[in-house]
Amino acid sequence: MTDSGREVLRSLGIEALLDILETTSYGVAVTGPNHSWVYLNPAGERLFGRRFDELRGRDYLQHFPDHEREVLLRLEDEQREGDTEFYTNTVLRPDGTERRMTWSGTAVEVDGVELAPAIFHETTPLPLPRRPAPSTGDRAVPLASLLGDAVAGTRATAAALLLEGPTGELQVAAAARCEAGLADAVAASGALLSDLPGTGDLARGRSVYLSDAADRFAAGPRTAGWAPLLADAWSGAVLFGVRCDDRTAGCLVVALPPALTSPSESEVAHWSSVADQVGVVIGAELVREQVSQHSALVERNRIARDLHDSVSQALFSVHARAQVIRRALGADDRDLALEAAEDLELLSRQATSELRELVGELRRSQDVGSDVGESLRALAAEITRLEGLPVEVSFSPANLPLLPAPLGEHVPRIVREALHNTVKHARASNASVHVTADRDRVSVRIHDDGLGFEPGTTDGFGQHTMRERAELCGGTLSVRSRPGEGTTVSLDVPLG
Repeated sequence: MTDSGREVLRSLGIEALLDILETTSYGVAVTGPNHSWVYLNPAGERLFGRRFDELRGRDYLQHFPDHEREVLLRLEDEQREGDTEFYTNTVLRPDGTERRMTWSGTAVEVDGVELAPAIFHETTPLPLPRRPAPSTGDRAVPLASLLGDAVAGTRATAAALLLEGPTGELQVAAAARCEAGLADAVAASGALLSDLPGTGDLARGRSVYLSDAADRFAAGPRTAGWAPLLADAWSGAVLFGVRCDDRTAGCLVVALPPALTSPSESEVAHWSSVADQVGVVIGAELVREQVSQHSALVERNRIARDLHDSVSQALFSVHARAQVIRRALGADDRDLALEAAEDLELLSRQATSELRELVGELRRSQDVGSDVGESLRALAAEITRLEGLPVEVSFSPANLPLLPAPLGEHVPRIVREALHNTVKHARASNASVHVTADRDRVSVRIHDDGLGFEPGTTDGFGQHTMRERAELCGGTLSVRSRPGEGTTVSLDVPLG
């Protein structure tokens, strides 16, 4: 600090500096000889789980795991040499829980005594709430549950989902921990998305963090009346655009308490995921409204098939990766755990993407030709990479013609379901997909060298959806298998 800076601090007085240290949401600590606690502010007390009067004079190293203490001692020497980098360590709390903290410190000498001041904040990853998936029969039910998830397990004060109505005016579609009367106040205000701060970034797919969001809402001509109803006490907020039909259809507003300087990365990632899921629910609701105008039974069966073929397979893959992580952690294999965790992250993105695509497919007309060859190659590569099952794909002729609807939709999904069953049940070392086509017919043969089974004993929902898809194409599907001899699924459909 320059001399002028020192003079400014002196002019503020020690009481002002104490007020700053005692009220900041960042932890501030000072340690002295023999690693003893000399000072810890209230934010630090909350992280370490003890009052300063219980800690004073005790060894601060006792609040960290054994394997981290040697590192902390080494960092003391580096700080004496001027190191001011940020580091991450684990805090052991009296209740047995662990918290992650990121910190930076230095070393100074005061009246011949060496002191080590440090500043830190919590970076503990937040566990995502675990709950059964809500029914989507009524849009208000899943949206309310999702908004509850946005607040639960985080430091958010409240959350509100604002969606555009038929005329573009905002409406409260769901809320969690908001004040009574918010929905009426928003409806009466006539506010539009453009009246919210940061909407330019929202339209570009970015989240917006505003430390003074409460003041900005209160200053808005249309948002001033309902801003106090968003939460009992709030100052900052994070806003997320809700996408539907490739446009921003609304905004998720997550209100933050006054003492929170900024949200953590894990909190922002969680809220962003909630906003994505909200978009899927809204899209599914639009599909449901369109389906009601047609044959409800036929469309419900189609949705059930598509959900089974996408969601159930994604859940199985996620479950398999979770088991790998559990085994890797038990064997202390960090590299394997990281690899499986990366797969989990990729699978979650793919599942969200597939749901979005499913909603889009249900709303689009299937009247264009489909490159089934390209789809099957991509499917085989995905299964090989994620599940470790080599899948060979071949065609006769080498370049398949574009298949008309509904073949372009149903053939790849039948193949996906057959290969999914191979991964899930067969314990196969290899699988193959061979497609033959002429002017009149398309035939597909999916074979694996797995365990096989006794025909008639495993005709579950997966086989039922495959047969149903084949019938919708005017074709037939057969499954041939014997214990120990692998399984062959044959599909034969007319091009007419």
